[in-house]
Amino acid sequence: MKVKTTIYIYHTKYAWQEEPEYSFYSIKIDDTEYTTLVDQQVFEIEVPDNYDPTAQKLAALQKEKEKAQDEFSKKVASINERISKLQAIEYTA
Repeated sequence: MKVKTTIYIYHTKYAWQEEPEYSFYSIKIDDTEYTTLVDQQVFEIEVPDNYDPTAQKLAALQKEKEKAQDEFSKKVASINERISKLQAIEYTA
């Protein structure tokens, strides 16, 4: 299967840069003081007819899940540490 897409090529050069950079975007953005549109090109790309993104989607979700579990574990550890500190404070009335 052939897929067509338009790519926009931009020239970017900030005052601190010695050489400009060229960037490629799938969207057209407005020119600025530092970034200007150079050209646009239409590309035709061959994508396999039997392409199935399921494995990649599952891998991405697994990675997201692991990140969430890690963040949750860190948050629980932080809360447990705060609880321990409060329980260690000597109460005198």
